[in-house]
Amino acid sequence: MKPRYSRNPLDRRSFLKGAGTGVVLGLPMLEAMSRNARSVATAGEITADERPKRSVFTFWGLGMNGRDYTPKATGKDYQLTPILKPLARHRDDFTVISGLKLTHSGGHGGDRTFLTGTATHDADTELRISADQELAEAIGHKTRFPSLQLGIRRGTGFGAPQDNTCSWTRSGTPLPAENRPHALFEKLFRPETPESIAKREQNFGIQESVLDSVRDEAKRLNETLGKNDRERLEEYFTSIRDLENKMSADKRWLYKPKPEVARPEFGDEQSLDPDRGGLDYVRYQKLMYDVIALALQTDSTRVISYMARKDNSDGTGAFRGSTDNPYGYHTMTHHGEDNDKLKWWTIVDTNYMELWAYLLDKLKGIKEGDGTLLDHTLLAWGSSGGTVNAHNRHQLPTMICGGSRLGVNHQGHVRNDDQYLGNLWQTMFGVMGVPVPEDFQGGEADGVIKEIV
Repeated sequence: MKPRYSRNPLDRRSFLKGAGTGVVLGLPMLEAMSRNARSVATAGEITADERPKRSVFTFWGLGMNGRDYTPKATGKDYQLTPILKPLARHRDDFTVISGLKLTHSGGHGGDRTFLTGTATHDADTELRISADQELAEAIGHKTRFPSLQLGIRRGTGFGAPQDNTCSWTRSGTPLPAENRPHALFEKLFRPETPESIAKREQNFGIQESVLDSVRDEAKRLNETLGKNDRERLEEYFTSIRDLENKMSADKRWLYKPKPEVARPEFGDEQSLDPDRGGLDYVRYQKLMYDVIALALQTDSTRVISYMARKDNSDGTGAFRGSTDNPYGYHTMTHHGEDNDKLKWWTIVDTNYMELWAYLLDKLKGIKEGDGTLLDHTLLAWGSSGGTVNAHNRHQLPTMICGGSRLGVNHQGHVRNDDQYLGNLWQTMFGVMGVPVPEDFQGGEADGVIKEIV
């Protein structure tokens, strides 16, 4: 007698229960979950539009040594510069985009404008949502974590000369960054227990009660205020709605099991915390990239922002502990044509690029359908500081990697003098299949990078 199978495809969020053990494991994306599957026995193939599309935005403060970064020729046959040589094996998987600019940048305050397009730290600036969060609003509901905010420093840094995060909500609130790879791994993959679920349910109840009380009181106050104050209060209501939406999403995922993955060997965790002494930067950065790759591979998130190096005080140590480099990164950008500083600036930038190549290796080594994880992920490397002079707001060092199965047509090196950096974000939205929001980048975007799409 033939076994009987369901005539319907397998649900995308199916999981396995161990009889009598209480163990619950999430399943990977199977062909039986595709709309092409007539049943779990006749799977068919996963359609192209069912494969997750991901975007990773990385910010590298203080620019780069453009003399040894920017290729002289354009097109696919350009000669690799010293800083780009670590990416030689990925030559067909990235495009250097020269000439992009930001109106509100320069100096040491471009971090805030990088993904928002707004004036940086001006007191009267109306803060707005960042591109990564607009993308998360469109696709974030499909994953447990609508977006991840990472950085070399923890928290927001709000009020300090430079921020710790690139991400801002629609109400103009900074989202705190996580900077410890081991803590990020626990957040993504540590399984819930009955006790932790009960505790979180209790916290949800408390938070809902507090928000209800605050909302009611704010509504009563609103009736007594003038026009300007009511507008400010509406921003406050928006913040409350942000919290409610996040809480609602968290509740939806509470009983869905997290992916089970092998835990990386983190070793001495103190040396992986940039906020403490003794940072082992090379090991730290590789592990951060390892966890980012796991987050994308398990479809735990599809949107990541990462302030990998800060403006002004870079936070990474500029490899001073693992090389003979005598300078901090900021000092090298103020080189004054000193040959020793210029030499070390190129060495350090090349070291950063070697670690970036490590991430591309990881993503390219993970098969996904008839391609790789890199083929289905867009990764932007960028800065708000220029390559001609690291504190200028034009000729920004910019690179887009991956995404070849999403429709990106890499061209080696293209030059788009006097185009906005926001045009790259607008291009990424198009590749992701997400409509460009109204007033995107506050006017700091007016087109796409046509050469690569």
